[in-house]
Amino acid sequence: MSGVWELPFGRSKQYLSRGIVSQVLGNWQLNGVVQLRSGQPYNLAVAGDAANIGNTSFANYARPNIVGDPNPAHRTLNEWFNPNAFAVPSFSYGDFGRNGLRSASVYNADFSLLKNFPVRERFLVSFRAEFFNAFNIQNYSPPSNTTIGVAGAGQVTSNVLPPRQIQFGLHLGFEANRFGPLWMA
Repeated sequence: MSGVWELPFGRSKQYLSRGIVSQVLGNWQLNGVVQLRSGQPYNLAVAGDAANIGNTSFANYARPNIVGDPNPAHRTLNEWFNPNAFAVPSFSYGDFGRNGLRSASVYNADFSLLKNFPVRERFLVSFRAEFFNAFNIQNYSPPSNTTIGVAGAGQVTSNVLPPRQIQFGLHLGFEANRFGPLWMA
């Protein structure tokens, strides 16, 4: 979801269109992008040639057999799924389905605040304040090791998005053509 809201204050706006207050409160714009996603599906694999088909060109092609509940009693970053709920098949393909597990949901909100300063008739200076991951939500990636029978299987070691980032900037726009309002960056 995204949205842009130009505040109704300032010159040629509905409210406070004249005076010093219009110059201070006028020409502000709020922008927002909100992202809400369910978890990303991911596969589990087993190392080697479990089905004994002699295929060495595709690493970890086979899936494990499911022998228990893949969801741990208390999900943590060290145990996102229960690796003991799976077994390495012997001379066969595993029975655990493709994309059978999901990572954590992702929630993110980015906001920006923009103020335009008209300079004479041909120039526009914009101040920008941008907030990425504004609420600093930890959005975990899928487990980095999804190979059954290998140490560290089921551990989450990274985030999908970086932590909160804030940046400020100035932007100069100008009319390139005297005969039309073509603004350039």
